[in-house]
Amino acid sequence: MTSKASATELRDRVVSSLIPGLDLRPFIAGEFTDPVGSGEITDTDPMTERTLAVLPAAGPADVDAALTAARAAFDQGPWPRMTAQERADTLDRFAALIERDTERLSLLEATDTGKRLAGVRGWDVPQSAEVYRYYAQAMLQARTTSMPKVGEASVFVRRVPVGVCAAIIPWNFPFACISWKIAPALAAGCTVVIKPAERAPLSAQALAALAAEAGFPPGVVNVVLGTGDVAGRALVADPRVDKITFTGSQETARSIVAGSASRMPRLTLELGGKGANVVMADCDLDAAVDGTITAMFDVQGQNCCAGSRTYVQRGIYEEFLDRVVTAAEARRLGDPLDEKTEQGPQIDRAHFERIDSYVKGALKEGADCATGGKGADQGGLFYAPTIVTGATSSMRITREEVFGPVGCVYPVDSTEEAITAANDTDYGLSASVWTSDLDFADRFVTEVRVGTCWVNCFGYFATEVPWGGVKLSGQGRELGVAALDEFMDGKSVFRI
Repeated sequence: MTSKASATELRDRVVSSLIPGLDLRPFIAGEFTDPVGSGEITDTDPMTERTLAVLPAAGPADVDAALTAARAAFDQGPWPRMTAQERADTLDRFAALIERDTERLSLLEATDTGKRLAGVRGWDVPQSAEVYRYYAQAMLQARTTSMPKVGEASVFVRRVPVGVCAAIIPWNFPFACISWKIAPALAAGCTVVIKPAERAPLSAQALAALAAEAGFPPGVVNVVLGTGDVAGRALVADPRVDKITFTGSQETARSIVAGSASRMPRLTLELGGKGANVVMADCDLDAAVDGTITAMFDVQGQNCCAGSRTYVQRGIYEEFLDRVVTAAEARRLGDPLDEKTEQGPQIDRAHFERIDSYVKGALKEGADCATGGKGADQGGLFYAPTIVTGATSSMRITREEVFGPVGCVYPVDSTEEAITAANDTDYGLSASVWTSDLDFADRFVTEVRVGTCWVNCFGYFATEVPWGGVKLSGQGRELGVAALDEFMDGKSVFRI
């Protein structure tokens, strides 16, 4: 089957061949095992709303087995005792297997999430392989830092792995987010238990098989799919977990913090955003319009860094709004496996209804829709690209993360008002600004409270650049050398 196959042919291949080729059982201690739990998770295709697979749901006993394996692999196994080069070699093999299976993994991910195949094939999967290679190399750097002597004692700081790590994965970027979480953990010498997203679990099952093929020792990588209130709760509450890394909602994060509070494990939390996208009158308007469309609607708006609050200087507000509405209405919605598609369906019916409730709520509160505001003509789970005007700073649609193809546009009069509005949120993940005034751009970068700023661009990422938020967008960082510190402890040593 080639990339020129039709979307229907590609979906048939996924359903008839790729999914039946997966082992859907928990992956524990280096092998797929029959689950102890009796529950099931039904995974559906966002495009057709049909069942893709019925997977066994891990229960507390399965989580216990995974943690027993991970704890033994860390406490007695070879992985944390290997040289950095030996671990790097395994991570490099893992990356090579991902690269070998790029097409298969991309088809599974796109079908399972409703994301565009072109985007998954072009970024999610290859970037994941790059992340494993990056951390393989990063750990080859010196792990011990020498310091000035104290009296007669030589002093150094030895960096050691944290221990057993629980990685809880979101459904919008499942394959990529696994790599962001476990690559630095594995490079550091930790062992991991992965709980995939219930709404998009297939690529994690495929990854588990590749982990076995790559030669990770038993118990180093474990995958247990289960519901948050059963498997997730058992995982975060277990005293054998030294570190939890999670991407998802604030509500779930609060449950994780509460469930693990008695033992206070290390935490990395990425909790979404309500990104400000500021467009000043002196900007390159063509670039700002294109960037705003991407910021609002990429990945169907199911994107933590979405620029869902766009503040436009009043002098260009009407022209900007007209151009953005025209561009939104021209977006090509369709099958995510079709190369021509620009926007696919939402992840499932419940999320579709959630998005619609935000829009309808804003309209009842007095806002207007410049375009969209309903399900798209394609039917199913397609939500029309939506632009809301007239929303106030107190409305839910301004305050809360909609996580759909919905953007609000607001006029502002001054640079001061733009910065104040950008900061008027409980979130602090990312923001973007479009201006030719580099002094203002520098001020914006300095004063807006976020983890990442884009100036005259949107959505740039790099494996070596840290990613994470402030305020209620979370704590800690992923990517870059900074992420290694999230999975290592510094041990101060005085020696005579």
